[in-house]
Amino acid sequence: MNKLKKFTPMEFDSIVPVDDLCMAAGLVCISQRKKLRHYDLGNGKELTVNTARNEWAMKNPDCYGCASQLAVKLGLAGDSDCSKAFAEVEKLYAERENTPAAFGYTAVSRPVWDFTDTCHPKDRELGMMMTRYGLSMDTVKLYALEGSLPQVKGNKQERVLAMPVSEGSDCFMAFNGKIFRQIGEGGISTVGQRRKDQICMVYENPLDFLTLMESATRNGVYPLMARRYHIIINGKRGLAEACEYLKANPDFLEVRCFMPENEFGIKAFAAINDAVKGTAIDRTDMYRGFGSLFAKHLPKVPETYRKWKSLRIEVEEKETRNVRQEQPKPKHDITPLLGGEKKAVIDRETGGLKL
Repeated sequence: MNKLKKFTPMEFDSIVPVDDLCMAAGLVCISQRKKLRHYDLGNGKELTVNTARNEWAMKNPDCYGCASQLAVKLGLAGDSDCSKAFAEVEKLYAERENTPAAFGYTAVSRPVWDFTDTCHPKDRELGMMMTRYGLSMDTVKLYALEGSLPQVKGNKQERVLAMPVSEGSDCFMAFNGKIFRQIGEGGISTVGQRRKDQICMVYENPLDFLTLMESATRNGVYPLMARRYHIIINGKRGLAEACEYLKANPDFLEVRCFMPENEFGIKAFAAINDAVKGTAIDRTDMYRGFGSLFAKHLPKVPETYRKWKSLRIEVEEKETRNVRQEQPKPKHDITPLLGGEKKAVIDRETGGLKL
């Protein structure tokens, strides 16, 4: 946490991207195209961020500016102090540092009738969560529903995002920001219609799929991706079904796999590759070193902040050393006391004198 009493607008603008301020303030990204991200201000107005220029703009009334000016507009800063806004941004960066490359699955399923109040995603908390993962709500709404599930402990309900599992059933794979949870029977999720000479894309979990579709939308190649067939195996439970499906459909032009870089990802690709007689294509080259497709596209902590924090730690350590400097040790006089009695003794072996 920043320990400075004040954080000037100039300092704030040199460290914090406008886009990160929007996420820290809890704004929800509606859509994004190339370097433009559109945020919902929650009052019927929309804010556009140009990530390449690191600037924002609004209509009615027309206004634009840098990060510190937006912080003032959002009520997170004064004209000369951005410390409150910076504290919120630091919370966001701490959260990013702890986001895993892949989320786990609960062993226990929830019955279908536990999944209530379903609708297209509109919950602001879920929107904030997906925005912080670099996903826009336009993409999420295309493929997921929102609903309530009982929490594991207590009688409270929690809102979750859920993707359908198995065609023609009411089963889902739900996500609450911490873990995936099965609703009803397990199985694979499929997206798209079968076409001639089609490429099949295989993912381990819904977040990897949503990430790739978001990237395709942002880069203007969504129509191409939408024509492909997508299989989400949903962890260990759906792997066998995915392999059987691929065995029974040898008319795919290619089978491309986007498994996470972990032990299960290696096993899953090996099983899929065996099912398609060694013709599967491993696309971990797209995100090697990041752990997953999802992690590769997660918003990152900017280098400007890392450098500032490193410098700040050095300054604090220096200040601490100055405070804790050792006091000079008292000098001890080891000379004999003046005027003290001295005796001379003759050494019987060498004949020398000893005092």
